[in-house]
Amino acid sequence: MSLFEGILIWLLAINIITVVMYRYDKNISGSGRSRVPESRLLLLALAGGTPGAYIAMFHMRPRHKARKLSFLWRFWAIVLVQIALIVAYWQLGQRP
Repeated sequence: MSLFEGILIWLLAINIITVVMYRYDKNISGSGRSRVPESRLLLLALAGGTPGAYIAMFHMRPRHKARKLSFLWRFWAIVLVQIALIVAYWQLGQRP
């Protein structure tokens, strides 16, 4: 397996796990059961699950964490850092 294939498998797996965890947390909210800590949800996004988190937050009903500003600013900070890292990696790869 190539590095590229490994990264694709990782991203697919972490995004599936991220969506499942966000939906699980939303489903148990209000039930009195132990919730998934926000730090764990953000860690999943940081580990590459940002697209899955975005889908769970804004494209699945009912929306989850989409109105909690303290969570949203940390989520969008992760998105910006990831974009900056991707751009930096791409720029470094373009040099002769």
